[in-house]
Amino acid sequence: MSAADVRPVVDPARLGKRIAELAAIGGNGRAVTRLGLSVEEQAARDLVGGWLGALGASVRRDAAGNLIARFGGDGPAVLAGSHLDSVLDGGRFDGALGVLCAVEAAESLRAAGARFRRPVEIVAWADEEGARFGLGLYGSGAAFGRLPAGAAERRDALGVSIAEALRALGERGEPEAARLPAGAAAAYLELHIEQGPRLERAGVALGVVSDIVGIFHARVTVEGRADHAGTTAMDARRDALAGAAAMLLAVEALARSREGVVATVGELAVRPGAKNVVPGAATFSLDVRAGDAAALEATIREIRAAVRRVGDERGLRSTVDVLSSVPVTPLDQALRDLFMRAAAAEGVAAPVLVSGAGHDAMNAQLAGVPAAMLFVRSTGGSHTPREHCDTADAALGAAVLARALGELAC
Repeated sequence: MSAADVRPVVDPARLGKRIAELAAIGGNGRAVTRLGLSVEEQAARDLVGGWLGALGASVRRDAAGNLIARFGGDGPAVLAGSHLDSVLDGGRFDGALGVLCAVEAAESLRAAGARFRRPVEIVAWADEEGARFGLGLYGSGAAFGRLPAGAAERRDALGVSIAEALRALGERGEPEAARLPAGAAAAYLELHIEQGPRLERAGVALGVVSDIVGIFHARVTVEGRADHAGTTAMDARRDALAGAAAMLLAVEALARSREGVVATVGELAVRPGAKNVVPGAATFSLDVRAGDAAALEATIREIRAAVRRVGDERGLRSTVDVLSSVPVTPLDQALRDLFMRAAAAEGVAAPVLVSGAGHDAMNAQLAGVPAAMLFVRSTGGSHTPREHCDTADAALGAAVLARALGELAC
């Protein structure tokens, strides 16, 4: 049976049921908390692995905690999937829908009598969000050889390292051992909710991603001098928090000054943290993103200069520690065209979009594995319990993913 003969038919009711089952793991109302390498994330892997095993896949967990379910024999595999972890009090669709639609695509192809002439692997990457250890795209980074040095020793808020979390799951604590051999992956397809309003505003269910923005993550530390709040005159202070506040406003102004650039400070810690003490130190996170490499680099340079300038003006010491820096990532043109054809076959004229969020597809593409992404319309924002995707749109995305998988693997 050729790819042209395969007519996969997805089951929206089955997909909706699985969305609800998975959301119950770590669920609280409409909120979901499944942090990376946690008991909840492992329970999600077990649930999804059970579905795939029942379809005849060979299911395993690699040294980094990734779930991999293989259909077919030897040779380079076509990978499809996303991630199962979430942020704290996140939604039920971010990442998880991509895994569930990959499962549905595989099941619908099998039901249609498809024979995989090339192996297919359904993957659920561990800890994509980085909400626990501060290392985003961790699982795919391990698989594609893009983990930063010392990743295994990154620790969560309770002091547990990635190595220790892996050992608690029964692994050796060596995530770098999950690196795929050269040539093991032929292509990578990822379905994901859009996490933004463009498809909703356009009245279109699906979009195809052309590029993923570059992302710069850093930690800025500002050091001043702690003093008594009542006896220290205003002109004698070296207030680290006031300096940090001026830096934050400079970050916002610089991002606003360039089209297509966004910058966010989502974390701020103050020491010693007492109401009657002038803050002696402040630390804040920095997240800068842009779809244009030159704009991203220029903004980062200007932010560094602003941090130095504010520190000098206020008699403060400051450091900018880079946590990660991922370049703007154009995805594979041929696979993008494949998704466009598959969407057209399902009656959707899918627009081409740039992703403002980072995704596991970045690691595949940057490692030399052709990658493509399909966005599904979502509403209510993202990384929030308000996050929503209609089952009909999800099923349509699964059908397009099934057609693309069929053409690549059958």
